[in-house]
Amino acid sequence: MASKKPAIKPAHAKREFKKELEGKMESALPDVKTKLGEKKFQRRIKKAAKILVQGLHNKDFSNNNGTANDAVNDSAKKIKGVKKSRAKKQELPSA
Repeated sequence: MASKKPAIKPAHAKREFKKELEGKMESALPDVKTKLGEKKFQRRIKKAAKILVQGLHNKDFSNNNGTANDAVNDSAKKIKGVKKSRAKKQELPSA
């Protein structure tokens, strides 16, 4: 029998973006890292990246040729639109 090689799976775009975001936050906040300590800082960076990427899906990344920044901007626009429509509904006086 021939041995089967495990298939190499491509990394998910969302996961890649999350790792990219963690690296950028880590390099942008070195003073916080020294104050908190390595372990606490890494834990908080991971949580922050998870929260920021929440709601993004693979289709968001594929629509814009893999540019994650555009996907984030599109998601933010959708959220702002929902908030505006809720505010307008609340402002209407009931008759």
